[in-house]
Amino acid sequence: MNKAITIIILLIGLVKVNAQPDSVKIKFDLSVRYRLELWNGMNGKNYGDDSPTAFGKLNDNILYQRVITGLTFLPSKKITIAFHLQDSRAFGWSLRNSVYPDLFKIRKAGTQTPYYTMNPNEEFFEIYDAYVEYNQLLKDLSVKLGRQKIFYGDSRIFGPGEWGNTGRWTWDALKVSYKKGENFVDAFAGGTKIHDPEKVSIPFTQTEFWGGGIYSHINIPKVFSIEPFYAYKTEGSADYINNLQFKRNWTGLRIFNNDFNHFVFDLTAVKEFGSENGKTIDAYGWFAKAGYQFHNIPAKPIISIRESYASGGKKTDDKIYTFEPAYGAQDKYYGWMNITTWSNLDDREIVLELFPVKNMWVEIKYNRFYIPVPDDVTLLNTMKLDPGKHHLGDEFDTFIRYQVLKHWQLTGAFGYFIPGELSPINNKPAKDAEWFALQVLFTF
Repeated sequence: MNKAITIIILLIGLVKVNAQPDSVKIKFDLSVRYRLELWNGMNGKNYGDDSPTAFGKLNDNILYQRVITGLTFLPSKKITIAFHLQDSRAFGWSLRNSVYPDLFKIRKAGTQTPYYTMNPNEEFFEIYDAYVEYNQLLKDLSVKLGRQKIFYGDSRIFGPGEWGNTGRWTWDALKVSYKKGENFVDAFAGGTKIHDPEKVSIPFTQTEFWGGGIYSHINIPKVFSIEPFYAYKTEGSADYINNLQFKRNWTGLRIFNNDFNHFVFDLTAVKEFGSENGKTIDAYGWFAKAGYQFHNIPAKPIISIRESYASGGKKTDDKIYTFEPAYGAQDKYYGWMNITTWSNLDDREIVLELFPVKNMWVEIKYNRFYIPVPDDVTLLNTMKLDPGKHHLGDEFDTFIRYQVLKHWQLTGAFGYFIPGELSPINNKPAKDAEWFALQVLFTF
């Protein structure tokens, strides 16, 4: 721990320098995040089971450390070359790699190999990004090649995915962007990287998925913005997944306006199709939000109601009806405690957003979770619904983010989950769970 702090202090000593001539610049970049999380009643692989054979501790106290550092080279106004490393560690985590080296290996049930690893919190000395970008290659057209983050809109279809401490979606891809004013069309293709604490992932190798997409934004002034999109996903090159066969496609549309005469609305509809294991995919999802912002009272509150729906199905169905959320972020959308995701879900929300001072955002919300098709569903290895029941539970969250100074950001969050119609866990009734997080982020 002391060694890690020493490394951070040394990195903070880096300064931005400009090389000669003036058109050539080298920027040394640094991002340091410390995040404290306190869990009571659950962890990332278990809910409510405190038996000796259960995974990890239900009362987990974790200190996350994430350091991203590297340089951005700008040889001209049009060209950007970037290379950064990321080091993610979880001190005190009961599920850490040194204790459970097999826990986050993805493989066929009952086998040991082949496998690939997707660890949400630990990734030691990994390549965070490595890309070359050429702006205005042609008029209004830009190209970016290499390891990069790709996200659009509200990040529900394509998101960076601040998944745990490592980040869910990192692309090794070629992206072509056409932008004119506020409107744009992006097309990209490539692969998404795995997260293995013990192996460095070289760009365009060891991909979990190959795929890509198209995302566009069209602004109709004073009315709404419209965002058509398409996404594609197939098996990647990593061990185990490269033996599977699936082709998943998503196409849809987002329409929104964040201030239509004080009203707020947002609608996303998406259809999923393709094939997997010889079955046709026939699934869908949608999100709807309606609210109102009070501009003339303190904190300018926004009150909204929201619903996220994703179709579900049974393993015995002749088609796959269970919606998979493409490359979207999870994070805040389906409860801050990450119990659910946008798959076989009916999530109904009431949300209050406040802006008490400049650069501060407060969100207070209530989620009520239902599982449309509860058959065959197990969440966090232990949560199962009573036969014929659909109500998974209710979650209350408070989230506060404050940009204190240019380089410093503070975040605090609290979540409380009340189980619904759940079956007993380890022969005991399911109990409430709570979560608290405090984060300090320094960027330079």
